[in-house]
Amino acid sequence: MERLLEKSLDDQFAFERDRRDAQILLNRRLLWVMFPLGTAFAVAAYYLDISTRIAIPVLGQLQEGLVYGDPRPDYEVFRLNTWAVVRLLPSALIAGAVGTFLSVYIVTYNGRKMVAWMYGLIGLIYAGMFTAFLGLLIPLNVWILNKSGLSVTDSEIPFSDEITSFGDVVFMFPYAYTATGMERGLWAGVAVIVLSTLVLRFGGRLATVFGIARHWVLSLAISVIFVLMLFFGPLGLHQFMFDRFVQPPLNPEFPSQSGGLPAELLSPDQ
Repeated sequence: MERLLEKSLDDQFAFERDRRDAQILLNRRLLWVMFPLGTAFAVAAYYLDISTRIAIPVLGQLQEGLVYGDPRPDYEVFRLNTWAVVRLLPSALIAGAVGTFLSVYIVTYNGRKMVAWMYGLIGLIYAGMFTAFLGLLIPLNVWILNKSGLSVTDSEIPFSDEITSFGDVVFMFPYAYTATGMERGLWAGVAVIVLSTLVLRFGGRLATVFGIARHWVLSLAISVIFVLMLFFGPLGLHQFMFDRFVQPPLNPEFPSQSGGLPAELLSPDQ
């Protein structure tokens, strides 16, 4: 009887070990799929944040001559200088990568129970993580650029001082950025979870190395296409995101009063 009991316990331990190993493998594969998407949407959130910061003084100028009852002036986005944005992107790349890794690791550490809740919690933690890390890393990124002589200037992006402005109390910037950027973060989290689910659903099985590579390539392709469209594609995507997250839609009863950003403020490469 004792031998049977020992054998039963050994079998149970072996089963639990195999199940745990299988879950660890599945979690690693999930991380591989989500990693490119999480990084790409962190980049998109920061790109939109740059547009928001330089739009604020322009919108202030457009509204100076308005009186109560006038329709709100509209703001038309423009393509940002690529080299200037690239210098600012390390903070978004690191924040997106670290946020993706930590969100998947934290949620899947104790197993994969209730998959729907698991994905929802990953998206929520990812949103908070990468937004908070952006708030910490943006001042550091700008400080490094300033020290290395690569700071962004008005000739590259109008009102560039708005991008490097962190308020009178610099250490409060991470908190303020997290509080104001969470809406963008939450929508980025939703997009990452939806696209990851689609990749896992239509990418085939993950049982082999080839299957993992196929899912990763598909996820990476979607991420690269999205970022390239945002940077170099039609301005309609950028304008849609700006209108959704920054300025409310115009009242259809009133015409737009703005012709967009004044020509003298446009970046030279427009």
